Amino acid sequence: MSKLGSNEQCHCGSGLKYKKCCMSKDEQSARTSKASNAIRHFNEAELVHLVDHESTWANPQYAELAHELIASMKQDYKPNHIAMAIMIWHDFTNMTKPTYRKSGAFCAALEFMVCEVTESGKSKNDLAEKYEVSASTITKRYQELSAFLMQQLEQNEQTPELVAQ
Repeated sequence: MSKLGSNEQCHCGSGLKYKKCCMSKDEQSARTSKASNAIRHFNEAELVHLVDHESTWANPQYAELAHELIASMKQDYKPNHIAMAIMIWHDFTNMTKPTYRKSGAFCAALEFMVCEVTESGKSKNDLAEKYEVSASTITKRYQELSAFLMQQLEQNEQTPELVAQ
C-alpha cells in the first residue's frame, strides 16, 4: 500500500481526511513497531557473551556475580529478563563500585527486581532461602539498586538530549 497524503481520504473508509482520522494512530503504530524491532532478544550463549565481551567491568568480581545471575536465574526466567538484571548490575557497579562479602545478596535483590517486573510471585523469603541470605539483606540491597535506578531516571529526565543520542 502506498503512503497516504494527509489530505487524502482515510483508508478506513470513514470519509474523513487521513490527518483527521487514522494518521496519528498509524504513526504511533509505526513507532511502536520500530521500537520493538530495536529490542534485542537474548539466548543463554548471548548472555554469557554480554558479560564476557560486551561489558567492561571495573572489578572481575562484578562479572563473576553476573555469571552467577545467569546460572541461578536461567531455569525460571526468560533470557531477556536476565539480561535486564545484568545490565542494571553493570550500570550500578560502574557508577557505585560496591563492595560486598556475599554475592548472593545482590543476586537476590536483582532477581527480586525481575520478579516484580515479571510478576513471578517469588517473595523475598523465597529468594533469601535460595541465595542463603536474610530477607532484610535483600531489602537493603534492593533499596540501593532502586535508589540508583531512580537517580539515573532523574538524570535522564533532566538531560533528554543525552537520551536521544
